[in-house]
Amino acid sequence: MKIRFIFMLFACTLLANHVAGQNVQPFVKGGLTISFFDSNNKDNGYVGVNIGAGIQMPVNKSHSWVFSPALACVSKGHSFDVYQANGNVSFSFLYLETQLDLIYRWQLGTKKSWCIPVGTGLYGAYCLNGKVSATNDIAWFDGIHVREPISVFDHSIGANRWDAGWRMLTMGVEYHHFMFRCDIEKSFFSQFPHRKQYHFYHLKGTHTTIMLNVGYVF
Repeated sequence: MKIRFIFMLFACTLLANHVAGQNVQPFVKGGLTISFFDSNNKDNGYVGVNIGAGIQMPVNKSHSWVFSPALACVSKGHSFDVYQANGNVSFSFLYLETQLDLIYRWQLGTKKSWCIPVGTGLYGAYCLNGKVSATNDIAWFDGIHVREPISVFDHSIGANRWDAGWRMLTMGVEYHHFMFRCDIEKSFFSQFPHRKQYHFYHLKGTHTTIMLNVGYVF
């Protein structure tokens, strides 16, 4: 039901655009994801991937401003060294994410073949899958041993499936139909809302994500 809500939100945006008769430019994109906890503790970061598709809808006559909704599968995570146990603990999450951006497209050159898009927006996401594991037999989460991967939605861990936040910056370069983007996201909510203290770390649970993408605009 929750996943269908995300698809419905994206579909309604597409329908509204069709009814309005706007000049739509669909695009596909994919690339690397770098994410880390917003805390005072050392986070080694997590490198994942993302892939998605969306559209660019002009909101003014000159087409310099566009509304750009997109739907993407995004892998995020965190990795911590646990010196007391000479090991490492890793979290991984796979999200289905709706992205809503308002972008200004700065056209360059006489033929306007180059463009620098700069924008901001919001995102909402639902976690399809999540795991936590450790390199050694480290007891985390009230004594649960996580050397073998276990679900982050285990009652003792209590991760939040829903996520939402601010797409602080989307910026890049477009040349003809090719696009290169850097997106920075900051979550509004904790990934672990029911836990205030971990066995080894005190974490806020919110996170920041950097996406480095290449794509093609049709």
